[in-house]
Amino acid sequence: MKSLVKIGIAGLFIFMSSFTYAEEKKSGDMAADIGTVGIPVIAGSIALYKEDYDGFWMFAKGAAYTLVATQALKYTVKEERPNGEDNLSFPSGHSSSAFQGASYLQFRYGWEYGLPAYIGAGLVGYSRVENEHHYWRDVIAGAVLATTIQYLVTDKYIDSNQVMIVPVINQDQVGIAASFSF
Repeated sequence: MKSLVKIGIAGLFIFMSSFTYAEEKKSGDMAADIGTVGIPVIAGSIALYKEDYDGFWMFAKGAAYTLVATQALKYTVKEERPNGEDNLSFPSGHSSSAFQGASYLQFRYGWEYGLPAYIGAGLVGYSRVENEHHYWRDVIAGAVLATTIQYLVTDKYIDSNQVMIVPVINQDQVGIAASFSF
């Protein structure tokens, strides 16, 4: 039953992620589309794999808030795209989605998870500018918006199997103390 719930939740986020963009596709956009959906799906899946349900809900809140804020800004600002397709250029929804997943991974689990995701998110943003769907300011705004929102809703993950080693220095002793839990 537990795995069925995980699959259902992951499916829901894949479905929700598909609404982060609705513009006409050109060749060369597939990598950006994959990163836009893939980075957040991977981020949520890592939380579920670790059975970090508190973290998963932080991810879900960040995704929902980012989606709402991005769409609200698009329909408020109404900036024309470089290719003239429509007036929903600012901020980049692809970038905000990809950077939301990357930011969650970095804030929750550290740079070893976040750095590869940030590289992928950066490539998503580059692709959006290169294919004339966005200006750089749109991509940067999407990245800053998503990163800020995720920062506000994410607590650092504390692994229960962690070892802590600290120096001990006082008037009578010099040494180290170790603490671990399992």
